[in-house]
Amino acid sequence: MSRARFGAGPALLFALLTMSSASQAQAPALAFDSARAVARFDVHPRVPMRSSGRFTRVSGELQGDAGGGWVVHVQIDGSSLKYDGPAWMGRITRSEDFLAVDRYPAIGFTSLRFADSLLHKGGKLRGELQLRGLRRDVGFQLLPSTCARPGHDCDIQVRGSISRRAFGMTSYRLTLRDDVDFSFNVRFRAEPTS
Repeated sequence: MSRARFGAGPALLFALLTMSSASQAQAPALAFDSARAVARFDVHPRVPMRSSGRFTRVSGELQGDAGGGWVVHVQIDGSSLKYDGPAWMGRITRSEDFLAVDRYPAIGFTSLRFADSLLHKGGKLRGELQLRGLRRDVGFQLLPSTCARPGHDCDIQVRGSISRRAFGMTSYRLTLRDDVDFSFNVRFRAEPTS
């Protein structure tokens, strides 16, 4: 008798997990409005000069819900890099010694699951960054929201820095500092009207 109960337990657990996974998979994702998404970066030369760039092709989505938490996925086409400073810095930034965007155009970030409160109050957003074909755990700062419906009525803003060395960018140590700052501003696509 106890064996029969024990045998039914795993089957019931499997059914509950399957139903839970199915309900999570059915939650609609909130897709980024790629036309309004902004991904910028700043490198830090050891001499004062303008040193910013941006990516013009950014996509992604927020999956989950307010009750169960969220996971954000960001995809950036590194080949869309535009550099706002001197042309020689733009060449360095695109080069094999730096972002290597021709060989590794896919840049991505997937967060760990985070609470809905983080979207409103801000705080540490942890996840995995893919850059130059490498994957590393990183932490960015999600800024406090300026509206009641982040991503719908105002931008979701994320800021943070990474170490160049952690992603294999060890050249130009005499001319550039190790840290590279990233910032992302995103909005969701308009919700369909019924």
